[in-house]
Formats: sequence, C-alpha cells, structure tokens
Amino acid sequence: MNRRHLLLASGALPVAALPWAAQAQRPHPLRARLGNLKVGANLERWFAVADNNQPRRLGPTWWRQFSQSGFDHARLFIPNVQDSGEGEDLLRMFAEAAMDATNNGIPVVLGLTDSFHQSAPWGEREWRALEARAAYLAAKTDPDMVVLAPLNEPAFPDAASWAPMRDRLLAVVRRHAPRHLLAWGGFEWCSLRSLATMPPPRDGDCIAEVHDYQGGSTAAVARRFATATAWRERHGVPVLVSELGGAQGHEENHAAWAADLAQSLPALRQLRLPATLWALTHGSWWRLQDGASAAPRQSIRDLLG
Repeated sequence: MNRRHLLLASGALPVAALPWAAQAQRPHPLRARLGNLKVGANLERWFAVADNNQPRRLGPTWWRQFSQSGFDHARLFIPNVQDSGEGEDLLRMFAEAAMDATNNGIPVVLGLTDSFHQSAPWGEREWRALEARAAYLAAKTDPDMVVLAPLNEPAFPDAASWAPMRDRLLAVVRRHAPRHLLAWGGFEWCSLRSLATMPPPRDGDCIAEVHDYQGGSTAAVARRFATATAWRERHGVPVLVSELGGAQGHEENHAAWAADLAQSLPALRQLRLPATLWALTHGSWWRLQDGASAAPRQSIRDLLG
C-alpha cells in the first residue's frame, strides 16, 4: 500500500484530491432511480451462480420472470474468499448474473464479500481478494445500473471502530470503480439502530443499507424506520432496506411471514424506503420461492403490486 492509499484509508487526504470529488458534486444517475424503487429480492450467496455445488447461469429468461413477478431490483453478494477460493471463474459468473439482470432493466446491488468481523481481522488474502473483485467487477458491470458494496455485513462494537474501516474498504473499491455508486451499512450487521449513530463517508457517491428482521404493525414499522428517514434527510444519503424479513420466529412460517410483510411494506413505501426481501435461497429461512423459481410464493407475490 503506497502513501496515497494510506492517506485515503486514514481520511487525511483532502476531499478535493480524491478521484471522485468532481463527480460527487453532480447527482449520480442511479441515485434518483434508487429512490423510486419499491420491492426487490436478495439472491443469497451461492443462489445467483450455483445449485447443488454445480455452477449454473440463471440466464436472461429467469431475470425476465423475476421482473414480471413484481421485483424491481436485486441484491447479491459473493461469499468470503475462504469459502469461494480465488480466481476469476466465480467473478465471471457473478458478472454474468449482474449483466443478465441489468439487461432486463433490473438495478443490482452487488456485495464483493460476505462479512468482516472486528474479532477476526482480515489478513493479506482477504484484502487481496477485495482488490481483485473490485477491479474485475467494476470493469464488467454497468455503473449506471450496478451499486458495488465492499461487504454484505460488518460486525463491530460501535461506530467509532467501524467508521475508519468502512472508509478504508470504500476507498479500496473506489480506486477501481470511479463511476459506480457504493453501498455500506451500520456497524452491527447493518442494523437500523447502528446506522443512526454513523457519520456518512466523505465519498459522496454512496448509499446506506439497513437490514431488518423485526416485523411489527404498520404503525410500529413506520415509527421504527423514522430513524432511517431522519438520517437520510439529515445527511442527504439514500437509504435502502437491503434485507427485509419477517419477525424472529417466523423464519419458516410462511403465513406469519407474509402477514409481517403485509404490515412492513406499506410503511416503507410511505417513507420512500425501497425494500429488498430476504431471500431467493437454497436454504429454508424466509425462503421466497419454490425450487429455483424466479417468482415468489403467491402469498408474497400478492404483496408486490
């Protein structure tokens, strides 16, 4: 890492010297579109690129069906390098998934790795993987349709410890992706309460992510997420509820989970907070679909109009 990179990571480099400073003075074309989104879906970890440990491409037809089901955006992220290995084959598959989605008019939030725990600091391999993934996927994805995120979720004890690491991660991605919007979340697994105490980064072309699995009545959800809208208005940074599930305990109770979303989604729409449902998945918790279908179960699909 050279001196410029150290200054970027520390925040000591003046904003005017940053490569994105001039661009950040004008609105990114994807910013306005994100604010008008309603409901999307997460493709959990391997679902976007593999099934039963075998690589597969969902393909343009699958993404067309995804859009026709009522989803207007997608979120996917790459597993940690310890689980995925290195090399470009996996990155190519994620780039193809993003391309198939965006060619069907579907904006994508693409996380470059899964998680970062302060209790397990990254070593050289993890930082090298982030650099490689940022370089490859910035070159292979459309900056007017794809948001890049260094992480799916951080796990840090407080804002003071997470903010400088967040800024370092964003700076790594920004070096390779001068034209993309970037995404980040609060220190506690992107929780709503941990966003409230976070200062925004210096990078003006960023959005903030929130993850929520609490459920509640429409009125309770609106009160809870007033924190996010207040933060958004105070800082002028778009907020995306990039993981939304039902209440804890409803993970495999589809009727209860659909009832949770029937309360949550109207509140988020009223607050102009796009929601990305968790998840199209090979697992069982909050599983939207049957098999590998692009369409969710009817109880969920009825809520997407």
